[in-house]
Amino acid sequence: MADYDVIVIGCGPAGMMACGELAKRGVRVLGIDKKPKLDINIRTASGYCFLDQSFNHEYIRRTPQGSRTKLEYTDTGFTVTYGGSMEGIHHSHMFSDTGKHWQVTVTKKPFYHIFNPHQCHADRFAWASKTSAEFMTETHFRHVTQDESGVRVKVRRLGKDIYLTAKKLIAADGLCSRVAKVTGANASRTNFGMKGPTIEYELTSVECPYDRGDMFFFGAKNFGGRAGGIIMVPSCHGEGIFRMETMSMLPASTATDLIEYFTKKGPYAGWFKKSDVIETSGVVIEFLSPMIIPHVGHILFAGDSAAYGECLYQSAVMAGYKAAECVAGELDGKPGFDEYTTWWADHFNWVREPKAMADYTKRVLFPRFFSVEELDYLFDLSNKYPIVMEQAEASPYTFSTMMMESFMQLPGVSDELKQRMQFIIDADMAQVAQVVGQVQKAK
Repeated sequence: MADYDVIVIGCGPAGMMACGELAKRGVRVLGIDKKPKLDINIRTASGYCFLDQSFNHEYIRRTPQGSRTKLEYTDTGFTVTYGGSMEGIHHSHMFSDTGKHWQVTVTKKPFYHIFNPHQCHADRFAWASKTSAEFMTETHFRHVTQDESGVRVKVRRLGKDIYLTAKKLIAADGLCSRVAKVTGANASRTNFGMKGPTIEYELTSVECPYDRGDMFFFGAKNFGGRAGGIIMVPSCHGEGIFRMETMSMLPASTATDLIEYFTKKGPYAGWFKKSDVIETSGVVIEFLSPMIIPHVGHILFAGDSAAYGECLYQSAVMAGYKAAECVAGELDGKPGFDEYTTWWADHFNWVREPKAMADYTKRVLFPRFFSVEELDYLFDLSNKYPIVMEQAEASPYTFSTMMMESFMQLPGVSDELKQRMQFIIDADMAQVAQVVGQVQKAK
């Protein structure tokens, strides 16, 4: 007899949701995670959430309930409660290599809402802890083998190897999934060669002179000659508090170097003279094409372990719920893995539409589509003719298109620039690389 019906590797937002939901359904489940405590979040998560709008083919209805918020996933069919309020953000900013500023504002419907990832994770752990789910902390996954009856998992805890058996396994161990690597599940995925560390600081007393919103900084002058970027997102902890996330390449020390230079020596260091770091988190990002079939034998890959880029917190929770539902069906003799595979493709565009991978990537690559002079020209125009609208599509998949279209409507933009921006809007991954290469060569 197997030790468990299901073992879940990784107890982040997807894995924790899967553990609690499986236990609710009477499944004997064990969640395994390397963290010593499961009610905290150590993974970088900027803290923005797309609510009251379609995102990843899911509409999450937000209902404030005093100091708490009810979140209803209307398509996938479940509800969670977040133990805090959520603030809508109506402004977005960019700052060029030379200090030029771009801003877009929505007056009616916010771009997104902000939340506290730590609170969200503590909520899920508190909920899961009230079920019969078991957890094993400070435990590292090492290997898994399969036979007709299920899986045999090797883990290491406190210096000792442990072997556990289960009928099914859910791999929810993130973008750099070790389960995917040791099982060969990544063999058919394209590796785009984009891998790097991200570190996130939450800072108090930031003296930012601009409207409250997210901010994207790029250009070597901002980082002491280093390549990279920083995204600042307002924190739900209050005015003057921001979550600051780096975009950087290996080695891992690059991420810390970027953020330390930016806040202490860069052109905007004056904003941070009174700041204190109250929280840090990190992650290594790796870009592989998504799994088309997110299961191998008795193993189902949930959330980021099968994703391109990342699912984002809200969609990882959704993937964990659906994984639990489908694995429970599989244990009852139903084609649960096939059901999850269809749901996965229906909800994440990059499974069936490869161009969605390019759309997701374009915001990060945005400054590389133009010369410094072209960006300064566009930013100056947008200050002369402020970009204000009632609402806008501004998810990671649509933000760059919104930007390009707003630039194209500015008076005086040349036909050549308009044509390039339309090409970028329509571009797939190969064409994105082509544009970047042409611009860099021209520089």
